[in-house]
Amino acid sequence: MRSYFRFNMLLVLLYAVAACFVGCNGNSKQDSKPNNKIAEKASVTDLFLSYTDSVAKLPLNRFNEAGIVSLNKSFADKLPLSIYKGKQTNNDKNIIVQPYQNNNTATIIAGIILLVPKSITDSLHIGDFARHFGDIKKEKPMIGVTEQPRPVQINVNANTVIKLTFNDNEKLALAHVTMVEVLKYR
Repeated sequence: MRSYFRFNMLLVLLYAVAACFVGCNGNSKQDSKPNNKIAEKASVTDLFLSYTDSVAKLPLNRFNEAGIVSLNKSFADKLPLSIYKGKQTNNDKNIIVQPYQNNNTATIIAGIILLVPKSITDSLHIGDFARHFGDIKKEKPMIGVTEQPRPVQINVNANTVIKLTFNDNEKLALAHVTMVEVLKYR
C-alpha cells in the first residue's frame, strides 16, 4: 500500500511540475504587447492637454523662454514642439510656442501662446479642455456678430487663465481649438 501511495504522490508532483512549465511557456513577448499598446494609445489630444496643463502650472519665475525650453525637452519625444523665433514658419506639423512678458502696468503679467497645427486641431475640441480643466467662461460680445467667434476661457486658479480660440461650430463642445493662450495675472 505504501508503494501505491508513493506512486500516486509522484504522479501528483510530476503533474504539478508539468503544469508550472506549461504556464511558463516563454511567450512573455506576447504578454507585454498589450502593455505597449496601452502606452501607445495616449492620444495626441491627451498629450497636448497634459502639455498645456504643465505650462499652466509653471511658476511665474519660469514662465519665460528658458522655462518653456526645459519643459519642451520633457515632451520632445511625444509632441512636435518648436519655439517661435520671430519669423513666420510655414510648418503645419509643429506646435508653435511663443512666450511673452508684459512689462507695463496691465493686469496680465505674462503669457504663452500655443499655435495648434491642423493635424492636431482636427482632434482637439473645446470639450476636451472642459473635461480636463473645468468649466468654460464665455465672453459676452461687445459688438455685433463677428465672423470668428470670441475666445472662451477657463480659470485654472486665481492667477492663471487658459484662453481658447476655435473654429466656429454649432456646438461649442465640438469646436476645434486653433490656438491656446495661457495667461498669468497679477
